[in-house]
Amino acid sequence: MKILVNIIGVEILLKQEILLDPPSPSLGDVVRALRGRLGDQLRRFVSADCSLLDCSVLLVNGRNMLSLQGWATEVHDGDELTFLVPATGG
Repeated sequence: MKILVNIIGVEILLKQEILLDPPSPSLGDVVRALRGRLGDQLRRFVSADCSLLDCSVLLVNGRNMLSLQGWATEVHDGDELTFLVPATGG
């Protein structure tokens, strides 16, 4: 499975295609496989047990995972995952 991964934070910006072979297409398994591959870069967003940290948001093709099926959301070849900390201002 090839996915596009964006990591956007105060000091981190990564946009790259990554080839993965997770045990299933569930978002949880894909993120676990990503953590094994990108460990340090994802620590600000996802804990070791694959829960989102603090105010982190995970988008699947631009939609918040919480508005989909959470960790059970199916990820398909070519999908885009974006890890970010939302910011607001005035």
